[in-house]
Amino acid sequence: MRSVVERDDLTAEARIRQAAITRFPAEGIEGTTIRAIAADAGVSPALVLHHFGSKQGLLDACDRYVVDLVRTTKTQAVIDGTATDSGFMASMYRIAPPVVRYLGWSLSRGAPAAARLFDELVAESERLLSAAEERGLVRRTPDPHGRAVVVLTMQLGFVVLREHVTRALGMDAFGMEGLMRITERQMELFGTGLFTPEAARETAQALDQASRLLAQEGPDGR
Repeated sequence: MRSVVERDDLTAEARIRQAAITRFPAEGIEGTTIRAIAADAGVSPALVLHHFGSKQGLLDACDRYVVDLVRTTKTQAVIDGTATDSGFMASMYRIAPPVVRYLGWSLSRGAPAAARLFDELVAESERLLSAAEERGLVRRTPDPHGRAVVVLTMQLGFVVLREHVTRALGMDAFGMEGLMRITERQMELFGTGLFTPEAARETAQALDQASRLLAQEGPDGR
């Protein structure tokens, strides 16, 4: 199994981490061995332990890397105004498939680490959307945290449901072609909207009325 090396980072530590990002989703925690990761990275098992201490330490490092990737690339690109640059998009799609595979696997584990990862991604999503607000790329909202949770959940849906999305689209959801198609449809929905303005107004009015009714009924529904 070949490890995936991102950008120009060819240090031993980076090669080990990327080998793990490929191995863990394919073989699980129990099935993935330090020796196999070392072989993929072209280093000795002792060097893996030197850098990460244990398999759990390596797993934690992979989780941190996923969040850091959002922080150092996507969020910064919005701040710098390069998020829509073709070169930036191409580089993201080159490194995205293995990271997305790892992310989907990690979030579906149901372990405390998955909860921490999701919370960290929410925080980064909120910072990203806040930066986009400042640049006039997205509309302002009275509930930035709620928006970040909803947007992230919508974006991660295809990650967790990869098998079903792949079957429905007729292409690998984590392949470059699949990721580009999904992104195009996401931007179509987020950019132009799914519902007509009239439907949006009617829904907002219904939600307001329902909120008032529930407030009158009290917490026990009476």
